[in-house]
Amino acid sequence: MFKSPLLSQILAAELSNNNEIAENTQWLPQCEKLIILAYRFSRTYDGANYRELNDGHYWFAEYVDGDECLACKFKTHSIDLL
Repeated sequence: MFKSPLLSQILAAELSNNNEIAENTQWLPQCEKLIILAYRFSRTYDGANYRELNDGHYWFAEYVDGDECLACKFKTHSIDLL
């Protein structure tokens, strides 16, 4: 879904860990491609620029590569609690 192989790998890993895509959009001019996951990232990933916004108007955290962004909402996935 991303041009960025790194963000595509992170997205695939998150989806395989039962995370879900909540939004598939843009956030111009910062992000030509923006995918927001329903739950927080299941783990940390190396290689992409990570930033924790923790801003209720936007999202909890994001990985950015060029003009593409993969973000996550605030809710922790219930599977993490098991």
